[in-house]
Amino acid sequence: MTRLSSIAAGAALTSAVAALNLNVNDPASIKDIAAQVAKGLYIYHDPSSTAGQFKQPQPWFWWESGSAWNALMDYTMYTGDTTYKADLLSSLAKNVGSNYDFAPAEQANWEANDDQVYWVYNALSAMDCANSWLAIGTNAFNDFVTRWNKDSATCGGGLKWQYIETTSGYYYKNTVSNGGFFQTAARLARYTGNQTFGDWATKVWDWSTSVGFVSADFHVFDGAGDNQGANCSAINKDEWSYNIASYLHGAAHMYAFTNDSAWETRVQGLLKAAQSTFFGPNSNATNVMYEHNCELSSGCNIDQTSFKASLSRWLGKTAVLVPSVKATIEPLLQASASGAALSCSGYDNSTCGVQWYTGTFDGQSDLGVELSALEAIQSLLAASAPNMQVYVQSVFSCPSQSPGYHLGT
Repeated sequence: MTRLSSIAAGAALTSAVAALNLNVNDPASIKDIAAQVAKGLYIYHDPSSTAGQFKQPQPWFWWESGSAWNALMDYTMYTGDTTYKADLLSSLAKNVGSNYDFAPAEQANWEANDDQVYWVYNALSAMDCANSWLAIGTNAFNDFVTRWNKDSATCGGGLKWQYIETTSGYYYKNTVSNGGFFQTAARLARYTGNQTFGDWATKVWDWSTSVGFVSADFHVFDGAGDNQGANCSAINKDEWSYNIASYLHGAAHMYAFTNDSAWETRVQGLLKAAQSTFFGPNSNATNVMYEHNCELSSGCNIDQTSFKASLSRWLGKTAVLVPSVKATIEPLLQASASGAALSCSGYDNSTCGVQWYTGTFDGQSDLGVELSALEAIQSLLAASAPNMQVYVQSVFSCPSQSPGYHLGT
């Protein structure tokens, strides 16, 4: 898999440049390397798009453009570099939709619950900038509540993957949609202090564990069908890094909201399961992240290459929200970021690769690859950004902040 031909003019060049020299203990080095990788991600942005999209081949993954903007929002927050600010805000505005919930009519044929929530995460990260972002996050939350109630005739609850009945996948309740709903409710609860959000987060968590999407030992599986009496009885036990990441960060917010040790235990359990499943592809890279379902065989598609971005993004922020797991998370992020930087030596222009444990560019690059590398590297800054509110106010000209809340977490 290579970059799109329209992006990689001169991609026939096969010579490699030196890998990016990342010092994981030096914030200046991290910011510098993140800036170089952010450029590599932004190459995929389509300036002619009326919907703020990033170039991708078919099948179209609209959600991935939302995730890419979230990465550039993280980048802006962590570094103070406003290079992408105007396009970021413009693209979010273009996709918010007539109901202000990130369900634009233009994406009706592409959007599912999980697609929507990856755009909603941008609103949740921007809540401190204006009350309108809180309203957008709340509108999306209400969408999810309505759909949950509508779909509760099967499996005792849960969101379906698709919310349009004629769309393929309507009869599948997938974990990333429900994890997204859980995280949305948890983040709104922490931000607003409104217990209704917290109650829904607890409800989604309890349902996820009771139906078996989250196991007793905190492994998170892909989902299950609900058609013709299936009732979520046959769980697809594939594990993907963005599924467990969605629940991990939601549980971290619930711990920060409640200070309840039960949520801290859940964070610790999810982290342990993530560590055992998505780190250590070989004995020489025990702390390096990999997508275990497809990466070792070089079989990850453009959708799957982006999943590590979610795990990196939310590991860094979870370490801020739940101090007891910081010491476990830091070496995982440091080793993964180092490996990601070493992979960024392709096509004479610091293009990053997928397999961060190889020490070099592996020849596979796409939007998801660049997105994952950027989040792995810049997430090293999450725990060392105590002035995040100052960044937010200066970068986005935000009004006053709510006490104790840091945008980006």
